[in-house]
This record gives sequence, C-alpha cells and structure tokens, in this order.
Amino acid sequence: MFCVNYEAFGGVFALPVSLSDNYLLLSSGELLKVIIFAFRNADKQFSAEDVAKATGLNAADAADALIFWEKEGFIKNRDKKPAEILPEKTAAEAQEKKPEKELFKVSPTRLSHEIICSRLSEDKNVRELFNEAQGKLGRTLGDADMSSLLNLYDYYGLPAEVIMSICEYARIHKKERNMGYIYKLGIDWSTRGIDTLESAGEELMRLESINENWVRFAEITGIKTKIPTAAQQKYLDKWISDWKFTFEMLSLAFDEAAKYPDKKSFPYIDGILKKWNASGIDTPEKVKENEIKFREEQVERAAKREPANKNKTLPDTQASYDINRAVEKMNTSVPTLKKKEKR
Repeated sequence: MFCVNYEAFGGVFALPVSLSDNYLLLSSGELLKVIIFAFRNADKQFSAEDVAKATGLNAADAADALIFWEKEGFIKNRDKKPAEILPEKTAAEAQEKKPEKELFKVSPTRLSHEIICSRLSEDKNVRELFNEAQGKLGRTLGDADMSSLLNLYDYYGLPAEVIMSICEYARIHKKERNMGYIYKLGIDWSTRGIDTLESAGEELMRLESINENWVRFAEITGIKTKIPTAAQQKYLDKWISDWKFTFEMLSLAFDEAAKYPDKKSFPYIDGILKKWNASGIDTPEKVKENEIKFREEQVERAAKREPANKNKTLPDTQASYDINRAVEKMNTSVPTLKKKEKR
C-alpha cells in the first residue's frame, strides 16, 4: 500500500477536483504534463514554447495540448479577441442537431469493484466482453480497465463487437496497454454514431489512411513523432480529405511556419492552409505568385509612405535670386565704414 509523504512537500498548489475525476483516466501523459505545468504557473502567462521547455514536449504538441485544455475550459488564451456577438437563432435553427459534445453532458464515474462483479454475475455478455478483450489485448484486465469497457458498453451503448474492433486496432498500433486511448476512441465513436461492424470497418479504414498520411507527412517535414495525437489527426484529415491539399503543399505550409519558430504549430499551419484554401492557392506555382504579389504590394505601400524631399534644389527658372550676380557684387564691392558723429 502507498500513501503521500508529506515530509517531502516544499510547497503545494491546487488542482480542480473535476480534473482528477473526469480526465485522469482518459488523458494522455502529455496532456497531464501540460495542465500540471499550467496550474503550477497559474500566476504567470506562458507560451507553448515555455510549456515545451518545461515538459520536454515539442512545441507543436505543447500547442495542441494548450488548445485542448482551453477548449475544456481550464485555461484561457489572452491573445484571443472577444467573440463576435451573433444574432439570436430562429426557432428552426434552435431545433437543429446540437454539437456532438453535448450528446453526453455528464461523464460516467469509475465503477466500483462490487458493481463490476455484480454485472459479471448477472450478464454473460459482459463476461464474454471482458474475456474477448483480454484475448485481444493480450493481458489481464484490472478494475480500471473493466470499468472503462463496461462504461462503453452500458453508458455509451457500443456493442461488444465494436469495442473489440477498437481493442484490435489498439493492439495493432502498440497501444494495447493504453486503456485511456481505447476509452477515448470509444467515446468518439459513440458520439459520431459508429456503432455497427460496418461503420466501424469504414472508420478503421479512415484511421489507417490517416496513419499512412502521417508517416508521409512526418517524412517530408522532419517531424520525429511516430504516432499523431488526436488533434494532429483531425488537422491532417481536414487538410487532405476536406481541403484536398497535396503533400507538397503541406510541406510548403510547414516551411512557411518554420520561418517563425515561436509560431510553428499545427494551429498556425492550419491558419496558413485556411487562407490558401479560401484564396484558391492549391499549387506551388500559385504560392510563388502570391508571394511575389505580396512583396510588390509592400513596395507600393512603402513608396506611398515615403515623405517628399524638402531639400530638393529648385530649377534655375524658378530661382528667387541670381547667384552669379550676387557673387560678382560681393567681389567688386568694398564696404565703407561711416564715422560716428560726435554729439
């Protein structure tokens, strides 16, 4: 048994209870590193580079983690402008489908050993689920593992065969010991309605395509990370599947971001590609044309701002005096001094 050694405390800082209750099981080590750093430095402002230096992550992963915690509401970005106030929604718009994240407003708690044993004894499907999962993952499941699988089955409504598909995918990609990854992927599938073997198969094909794209993207950009984060996967899928950018264009965007080391992150690369996509810039030739046009516009703006030369010599026709005549008069004229009259 273990307990906290209070004698080792050199100081303490607070962490939200909701962080421990809702994210400890699901979050990766990288995410937890970043949020611990954030609360340890709650009295300061910090950048992705500060986080990367303190945690050992690269700047891109640190930036992605900060964005994740910002969206979850644990940190704020002071550089962001206030959101534009939008007009009230119509009744028809209000009845539209809510964002995916709102489908499950309350996350299930970790199940106790007694509840897990009760479900095992009363439902043979649960017993089969655990047995098959142990076979797929090649290890014995602990209470935390069984709680996660049972929540996917009971609370999020995933069939056992779909959960097994996720376990098999995790094993292939060397994540069989990472139940947090399996659980998070299961929640994502449930939220997006991937709850049949057919839809699971299609999703696994999509994920494999993203993994292949990541390998190629990492090669052309020199990124050392072998496995992309969930945020990086979404960015890459959007750039290739939605915006139809080639790897050559992705490389150009990465090189453009590399000119500014403090901004070299996936969100910044996404901003570059978003502008290119909106402007119809989809080839290296168009990128070059856009750069030339930008430089020309800069030169034109600089020329308009250049002040007029106040010391410019007027032409002879506009001179207000004859310089030659003045010199001649100075050389021939002898000044005379008048004596002062006596009073």
